[in-house]
This record gives sequence, structure tokens and C-alpha cells, in this order.
Amino acid sequence: IGAPTFAQSLKTPNVSANALFLYRNSNFHKENTDIVNPDQERNGFNLREAEFQFDADVDPYTRLVLLLAIHSSYEADAGAVEEKWAIEPEEGFVESNALSDTTLKIGKFKAAMGKHNTLHTHAYPFIDAPLANINLLGDEGLNDVGASAAILLPTSWYSEVILQYFRGEGENAQFNSPTPGDGVGLVHWKNLLDLTEALTLEMGASYAEGANALTGNTKLSGADLTFKWRPTSGGRYQSLTWATEYLSRVQSQALVADEKSSGMASWFQYQFAERWAALYRYDNLTVENTFDPVNLPNDTWRRNSAGLVYRPSEFASYKLELDQRTGGTVSPTGETTENSVFFQANFTIGAHPAHAY
Repeated sequence: IGAPTFAQSLKTPNVSANALFLYRNSNFHKENTDIVNPDQERNGFNLREAEFQFDADVDPYTRLVLLLAIHSSYEADAGAVEEKWAIEPEEGFVESNALSDTTLKIGKFKAAMGKHNTLHTHAYPFIDAPLANINLLGDEGLNDVGASAAILLPTSWYSEVILQYFRGEGENAQFNSPTPGDGVGLVHWKNLLDLTEALTLEMGASYAEGANALTGNTKLSGADLTFKWRPTSGGRYQSLTWATEYLSRVQSQALVADEKSSGMASWFQYQFAERWAALYRYDNLTVENTFDPVNLPNDTWRRNSAGLVYRPSEFASYKLELDQRTGGTVSPTGETTENSVFFQANFTIGAHPAHAY
């Protein structure tokens, strides 16, 4: 049997599926009987998310990627809270390398606003995204229909500039201008250097701006720094990652002071055996002149997270995590410190592509 032909690859795209199961126990998410605003993060076991990905070459220059996500939400229905399931296109885009040193993309995709925003849920280092990402970019992150050009610069190290333009609608609550045609412009600069044979450094900077639903502007800025160490001898059993990311948002509307929010997350992952790793993260968020005092009160949020990961293979992982958060929102009973324990099981089948470095 010879190698598969190009025509055969069109008929048989790569197909993969991922299932993410989560157990949560938090003093902030006990049984909630609020019919108007049901708790979306209630305690207990749940299928957090399932993803189905299809990708294939359209021709020698173009690739099509479609990723569908299945998840649930709690909604009020006839005086009771019911769990309802939805299938949504998380990403769907066409990517082309027809231009030298440039990757073009059009469709719906995650914006290059820092590093964490580009990750899918099952690839998060911790159970939840950093506080700044959740509260400033939204639960699904900055994800919209648009166009992108990633340009490789002629430097002696890996240096890439990404230019993107989005329509600024849909899930992006921080934009959503009522004026048709208003969009969001974004630029991201990424640099990757080999410091030694075992140590690499990645540095990035991001900026985005667009009109918002308040007839003003929203500006996002960010910076990220990542060190990865894996020895050339014994790297299968030992490695270390340290990453820090900063995110800032300024929103304006007429006749009032600008809302200013910013936060950072710094985390470590130490692999101490072939299948085991330990994690720690500190992240925070500071909010001033808020436009949404109920969901985003003026305060400084702080959180410490510690976890243990077991990966029996590249297709499965188990994560135990403990979190403590202070500041920001309070529990329905008035508690100000949230203590949470999580257990997550992550499974993948099929030809799942490798994650970005």
C-alpha cells in the first residue's frame, strides 16, 4: 500500500475529540436557588466541556480548521433552574502560507492577545484562566470573526509580528459597538530565544483597541514572559516552566471617568518525574472606576493556586488543585474569602494537533 494521495487527504480530514470532566467544591458555590441568576459554577461533578476538531489541507497552500465545543449552562425555565446544552463553533478558520514568511488567517479564532488567551480550556495550566483574563476578556476570552497576518521578521532569532482585525461583536462584551462597521485592531509581537541548549526565553507584547457598546473606546494592552528549562540529558523526567503575564484594560464612555483595570499572573510548573508535575500560581486584579459594580467591583482581587498533575500518557491527564481567593465578589452568604478544591480529568482521542510552544 503506497503513501496516501492528496485526493485521499481531502476525503479523510484529521478528526479528534477532547472531554474535560471537573469536580468543584467551593464555599462560594453551594446550592443556589436564585432563579434570576443561576450559579454557573455550582459545586459537584460535571462535564465541563467537550471539543471536536476537524482539520485538513484544502490544497498545497491552505488549511481548514473547524472546532466545535459542547458545554452546558444553567437557565431559568418555568420557575425552575435547568441545565441546557449547546454546540457552538469555538473556532473555524482558513489558514494559508501562500506568502513567503507570512501566515494568513480568516474566520473565527482566538485573538493573539497575550499567551493565555490563545489556549483552549483543556490546555489551561490551571483549572481556570487568570483573574485578569476572565474579568477583562470574558469567560471565552477575546474570540471573534476577523483576519490575521503573522509575519516572520528577518532576525537571527525567532521574531514574529501578528496583525489582526476583528468585527468586535458576539462574545466580546468589552467591545460590541452599536455602529455597524466598527471593528477591533490588534498587534502582537513575539520573540523566542535559545539562551542555552536547555533554556529558552519567550517575550511578547500585545495591544488592541476598538469602539465599545458605551459609545466610547476600549483599549487592551499586555505583556508576557516565559522561561522553559528542559535538560538535554534527563529532560524526559525533569523540566521547569515559569511564566508571567500582565493585562490591562481601559474603557471610556461620555461624561464619566475611564474605567481602569489591570492584573498579572505568575506561575511555575516543575516536572519532578516522568508523569508527575507540581504547579503554583499567584494572580491578581485591580479595578478602578468600574462600570459594572455588581460583577466587577472596585477592589483588588488576589488568588493563590497550587496543583498536582499526573499524565499517564499524552492523551490523558489528571489534575488536583487548591485555590484561595480574596477581594472582588463575595459569596451569597457574605463570605469574602473563597476556598476551592478541584479535580479535573482530561481525555483526548484521534489526531489531535500539537499545542503551540
